[in-house]
Amino acid sequence: MKQILDGVKVLDLSQFLSGPRCTEMLADFGAEVVKLEPPLGEGMRWLMSPVPGLDRSMSNWHRSKKGITLEIRNPKGRELFLKLVKHFDVLVENLAPGAMEKAGLSYAELAKIHPRLIFCSISGFGRTGPNSERVAFDIIAQATSGILWSLGIPDRVHSVFIGDLVSGAYAAYAVLLAMLDRIRTGQGQLIDVSMQDVLYFHNYRAMQLRSVAEVEATLHEAVGGTFDDFFSGDKKKSVPFWSIYQAQGGNIAVVFLTDAQWKKVCKIIGKPELADDPRFSNVILRTKNREDYRQYIIDWVSRHKLDQVEKILVENRIPCGRVAKTEEVNLDPHLKEREMLSWCEDPVYGKVPTPGIPIKMSQTPGEIKRSAPRLGEHNLEVYGKYLGLTEKDLAELKKEGVI
Repeated sequence: MKQILDGVKVLDLSQFLSGPRCTEMLADFGAEVVKLEPPLGEGMRWLMSPVPGLDRSMSNWHRSKKGITLEIRNPKGRELFLKLVKHFDVLVENLAPGAMEKAGLSYAELAKIHPRLIFCSISGFGRTGPNSERVAFDIIAQATSGILWSLGIPDRVHSVFIGDLVSGAYAAYAVLLAMLDRIRTGQGQLIDVSMQDVLYFHNYRAMQLRSVAEVEATLHEAVGGTFDDFFSGDKKKSVPFWSIYQAQGGNIAVVFLTDAQWKKVCKIIGKPELADDPRFSNVILRTKNREDYRQYIIDWVSRHKLDQVEKILVENRIPCGRVAKTEEVNLDPHLKEREMLSWCEDPVYGKVPTPGIPIKMSQTPGEIKRSAPRLGEHNLEVYGKYLGLTEKDLAELKKEGVI
C-alpha cells in the first residue's frame, strides 16, 4: 500500500530521544529515513551497549529506518556528507548547540548548495535567547518549563520523558508544515524547536495563572481559593470533581464537572439529596463548598472494590479511569485492540515489542516496516544508491575512520 510520505527522504543526525521520535513518526508514514551515526554509534546506542540485548529497545524510536555511519568532523566525511545531503528533503538534528556549525554544516551553509532542504533543529532552549548555547536533556526542559513544579515533584527525578518525546512530535509536525510551504514556494527553511518552549506550551497551570492574573481576586472570592488551588495547586486533593480516589485494590481518577454528572454521582453514593442542595447548585459553588461533601465520595469509593467502582461509574457515564501501573498498561486490552501493543521483526531478537502508531488514518495508515538498524547496517545500500560507492570504497573509508 502506498503511504502518504512515500518518496520523502529524511537524513537523521539525531540521538537519544527527541530527534529520533520525530523521524520515527515520519518513517511510520512512509518516509525513507536514514539514520546517520558516528562510527562508534550515537549516545543512546553506547549507553545500552554494556547490557547484551538491551539495544532491542532501540526499536521503540528507530523502527523502519535505515542506518549508516559517517564521521562528519573528518574532512573526507564532511565532503561525503555534502554530496549525500543533496539527495534528501529533510535533515533532522538534535546535537549539542553549535555542533553542526563547528562541522561546517550549518543551515546557512547547506542552504547554499541545497536551497530546498528543510533543516529541523531540536535543542533544549532553541537557537535564540540567553540560554541558547546551553546543553540540555529532558529533565532540564521539564525543570525550566515549570512542569516538574506543576506535577508536584520539584525535588524528584521524573520517569516520563515528555520533554524529548513531545518535542519530537512537534518537530515532525513542523517538518510537515515546512513541506507544505515548500510545495508553494520551492524553498526549504530552518525549523527551530526548543524543548523548553514546547513544555511551556503544555504547562496548563502556568498559562492559566498568567491569563487570569487580573481577575485573581474575583476568582478567589467566587471559589474560595486561587486558580492554582482550583485545579493544580497543593490543595488539589480537595477538588473532588477532578480527583483521584482510593478504592479497595487501587486508585481511580474521577471527573464530574457538569450538573448532570453531579446529580448522578449524588445518586451513586447514596446521597441524592445533595443534588438539590443550593450549596452545590453549580460548579463554582461545588468548588467553594467542596469540604461539605467531599468525604461522602471518599467513603463510598473506599467501601468498594476498584472493579466495582469503575463498573458503576462507567455504566452511569461518569468519566473515570483506574490509575494503571506500568505493567498493567502493557497488558491493557483496549490498547491491544487499538494495536498500540505492537511488534516488529528483528533479525537477531525475533519479535521485539514496540508501541503501535498512535495516529489512525483510514486511507493512508502508518506501517512498522522493520526493527531499528544495527550500526552502519545500510552503509552499502545507501552510499551505493546515492553516491555510487562500492564495497571496496567503503572498506577504504572504514580503514580511514570516515565510516
